[in-house]
Amino acid sequence: MEFGPDMSPGDWVFDDDVAKRFDQEARTHIPHYEEVIEKCVVVAKTLPSSARIIDIGSATGYTLEKLRAAGFTDVWGVDNSRAMLNHSRVSENLLESGVLPREHGPFDLILANWTLHFIENREEYMRDMRDSLSPSALLILSDKMSCSELVHSQYHDFKRSQGVSEEEIAAKAASIVGILSTRPLSWYLETLEKLGFDTEVIDASWCFATILCRMRA
Repeated sequence: MEFGPDMSPGDWVFDDDVAKRFDQEARTHIPHYEEVIEKCVVVAKTLPSSARIIDIGSATGYTLEKLRAAGFTDVWGVDNSRAMLNHSRVSENLLESGVLPREHGPFDLILANWTLHFIENREEYMRDMRDSLSPSALLILSDKMSCSELVHSQYHDFKRSQGVSEEEIAAKAASIVGILSTRPLSWYLETLEKLGFDTEVIDASWCFATILCRMRA
């Protein structure tokens, strides 16, 4: 799939063409993409190497590969796109599903990076994540957040700085209408608090934020 003016609103799909270019696109469209994944590995290293970790929306397995390189073996990935899983760098413990596979838990660390903004029943999914955690477990959640026009403009400048063309910026924006929906950071923090988490923002840049969550004692 090539980005172009004939791409109609709402036609974004994680198909084979997207999977083939996903890693490069993620780096050029998500600020601090590498940094967030490295922070996830750093947080994981505070847990035993036997910790059970699941990456929700594992895509092409870049985070899974990093976790395995760090010595973790009980690592799982779940994605609802067969194309993404077919292109995964890691082939073990992959699950094709649009729901959280709680039967494979409990998990000591759940990663939900750049995934929940595609899920309509977001609070219900967050509750399922909470209920899938072991005692003293951790959750890391990253999403694109609702932001002002000023900040959104700076986000587009970030894309331009990564070599993304004006045509591609416009086409991508049109293609995710009705597919990716944002909510403000305050909604995430309030919802997580309601679900019993203590939260800390550990990364933020131009519309995106990453939240580290611990179950409240």
